[in-house]
Amino acid sequence: TFLKGSIEAFQTPEGILPRDEFVEVERLGKNRCRIPVELREQVYDEFLQYQKYLQDQQLWDDCDRVRHLLLRMKDAKKEDPDAFAQVQRCKVYVDEVQDYTQLEILLFFYLSGPNGLFLAGDPAQSVVEGTEFRFEEVRGVGHFVGSVIQKPKTVNVNFRSHSGILNCAGGVLDLMFTHFPSSAKQLKKDKGLFQGSRPGVLLGTSIDQLNILLGDKLKGAVVLTHDESARHCRRLLNDYKLVYGVREAKGLEFKTVIILDFFREIPSSLQKPWRELVLGRATQDFEHSYPLVATFLKLLYTGVTRCIEKLFFVETKSSTAGDASMRWLTKQVSGRASYATRNNINDVEAMSMTSDEFISEGINNAELAQAAMELDQSQMLLERSIWCFEQTDIIELAAKARIHYISVLFRLEIQVTYDEKNSNDVAVIEMRAAQLMESLTKEGLFFEVLNIFSSVTAFLSEYAKEELEKRFIRKIQLAGKEE
Repeated sequence: TFLKGSIEAFQTPEGILPRDEFVEVERLGKNRCRIPVELREQVYDEFLQYQKYLQDQQLWDDCDRVRHLLLRMKDAKKEDPDAFAQVQRCKVYVDEVQDYTQLEILLFFYLSGPNGLFLAGDPAQSVVEGTEFRFEEVRGVGHFVGSVIQKPKTVNVNFRSHSGILNCAGGVLDLMFTHFPSSAKQLKKDKGLFQGSRPGVLLGTSIDQLNILLGDKLKGAVVLTHDESARHCRRLLNDYKLVYGVREAKGLEFKTVIILDFFREIPSSLQKPWRELVLGRATQDFEHSYPLVATFLKLLYTGVTRCIEKLFFVETKSSTAGDASMRWLTKQVSGRASYATRNNINDVEAMSMTSDEFISEGINNAELAQAAMELDQSQMLLERSIWCFEQTDIIELAAKARIHYISVLFRLEIQVTYDEKNSNDVAVIEMRAAQLMESLTKEGLFFEVLNIFSSVTAFLSEYAKEELEKRFIRKIQLAGKEE
């Protein structure tokens, strides 16, 4: 956010914020950069080691990429206005703006011009690692480009979740705004269009019991956990496909959500501070002493607000933070009901998804797989998609997702298994690529056809390349022009 992603860093010749501007608190300000002053020298030293590693390995990161794009656009605007006009857009709409650095927001300004940019976001969901967002960051970019930014408009009507979910989310926001006032601008709480039941709390539920629920009464419920634990939780839950990390699930919505072991897996160094926070015993210097707690509050808020209808907090084992959180969630105070209710696992009502809901969730995951930047991410999303489709009677959708999945596995395999100089490998790849492209075309997965062709081009003979282009690529390109 600051060292390479800020406007100040962009204005330097190297694109890096000088040490003194980062270390001296009055330069960035204590509210903008919440890294404790006593740690900033050490942080900057670590950053220099990181930069040296990039240089030694001839690598670049996202900030380098965005800066390179900005400089090229800046040069094109001066030297080749026609080329610049081809990439500029009359309107640019950006959602989840809290996930972007100033450098990336500047790119949006360059693409749209000052009057063609529409930004939407929620600073309380600023959970992307490496990004520290406030709406003041947008104003700073506007000042840099000489544009006057309109005052942000606040939308407080929530069309996704009912009041039971939103009241719980509001309790999390109260903790954040009270004890971490500089972490996010305080906004009015969301109001739902519908009344609804409070979240349920299941304390001491075993993994075996949860597996039974997910196979019966809560089949199709989405399990949210810390991103670092998602893969492990998926294995514990018998490879249950609908396990997401909270960051991974941001921007998505689900009918029924289980937040699993969120409090127990808060780092051990923050277990007691978290307890003091939720039990109302935090001291005045809490934000300075435990700045990382704000990140976990934002993660919790993000997880809660993924839910549409029914939310459960499940803690499989006792912990300092977990026990205190259960007390906080279920405590009734004067003037309001508790945020959640204690549940007995045997009393959980059946809330399996309908066939239509499974289809919708399968399509969502298939679309996300197509847009994913990493192949292993596409693989995981397609596994979820196939599983959802298999819960319905629509075998055509499951077959389509399987072909896509096989294609992604093939592209992964190419990266590590085959040698483009080995004639046997080349022959195998040409045959498999042709078969897959044929199957993908029949299913209408033209985007994946292009991906396959791009992945195997280095292995193809001139004859094979020309034949595949003629049979598939040119037809797809022609169809795209006609549309």
